[in-house]
Amino acid sequence: MTIVAAPAPPSAPADAPAPATATASGATPRPRRPHLHQVDVVRLLTFAAVIGVHSIAFTEQPSNQAWSGVLMLLQFGREVFFALTGFVLVYSAGDRPLSARTFWRKRFPLIAVPYLAWSGIYTLFHIFGPLHDHLTWTTILWDLATGNSEYHLYFLLVSMQLYLVFPLLLRFVRRTAQRPWPVLGVVGVLNTAWFAWLQYGHAPSNWVGQLWPRAYELLPTYAVYVLIGCYAAVHLDHLDRVMTERRRTMLWVAALAALVAEVVFWVQVGGRDPRVAAAVLQPAMALTSIAALIGLYLAGTAWTARGRPGAALMTRASDLSFAVYLAHPLVLELLLVAGLGNGAQKVPAVLATALAMVGTAVGASLIAVVARESVWSLPLTGRPRRPRNGLSSADEALRGVTEGSQARFRA
Repeated sequence: MTIVAAPAPPSAPADAPAPATATASGATPRPRRPHLHQVDVVRLLTFAAVIGVHSIAFTEQPSNQAWSGVLMLLQFGREVFFALTGFVLVYSAGDRPLSARTFWRKRFPLIAVPYLAWSGIYTLFHIFGPLHDHLTWTTILWDLATGNSEYHLYFLLVSMQLYLVFPLLLRFVRRTAQRPWPVLGVVGVLNTAWFAWLQYGHAPSNWVGQLWPRAYELLPTYAVYVLIGCYAAVHLDHLDRVMTERRRTMLWVAALAALVAEVVFWVQVGGRDPRVAAAVLQPAMALTSIAALIGLYLAGTAWTARGRPGAALMTRASDLSFAVYLAHPLVLELLLVAGLGNGAQKVPAVLATALAMVGTAVGASLIAVVARESVWSLPLTGRPRRPRNGLSSADEALRGVTEGSQARFRA
């Protein structure tokens, strides 16, 4: 259901702020904030989990309780991505004033254009591809409006909702920066009640009930995760200190949260379909998401502490990650039709799952590499094309957590 920077010039360290240069008016802008390399690790591992979830969902039988239990632990992608989205938006803004018009003009094309392009690609694939779906114009336009041209595009739709309200959200976060816990407590209770209603309750029979099947497409459903990311960016120094000084304790917290979430899943299996018991919009998924946020962030800080081995590969992977996310269902559906799908598998299910994971990751990466170097880079990858002789000014502007993060993981 979801996550950087262009390489720094040779004369500047990759993790250093870019030097300030005078503008035409003579003013010296503030230097960009340092790139957070640990966020790259969080994003890439979350993308891997998303590919894993989709591969398992379509290659293993829905009645398989063990694999549904695995899904319970891996379906943290959307929550982590929305937390990361809130994090990088607030981190990039820093303490500077934010112009809503400038923000929207800069951000929306980087997500709206790929949304329209890939909605069109998937619509054509469904009509002319191996499935030969018969889609009416009404269906096509409705899918475009609701993010249902393909099952993962809702993420871009929700991200656009977040972009729309972010100028107001930033003002709220700044005003409540010194009292985040009451805010998170209230929003967390409301979100938990909403998740409990979705998982265990029934939709009203009136028009309000139409929101229930569309809950995953609505920003308020993920409000607590967005706010967690926003406040984490505001209190980044304190967050890093806690993660460093209490690393072992935080690992135990993550392990305990994951264990409790898995116990809740097995309790539900007694009276529910395994896939319903592992549903992503349920209260217990908050525990899975907390475990993932802690574990992935600690993995990222451990990687940076070891000197960032393979940093060049990580930079390239981060640059392609949003394109991989956009393309991966296309590759996976081709693999399923070729004989890996749970309806007519030509190999054992476990092998089909493994092949689907690897094949989808490799195939989507190849598409991303080609798309990134093409004239269609912006609509296909969310980033302007790189000129042959080096980085464009747009790529330089996208350097760092600020622009690069958002151009790929919208979450």
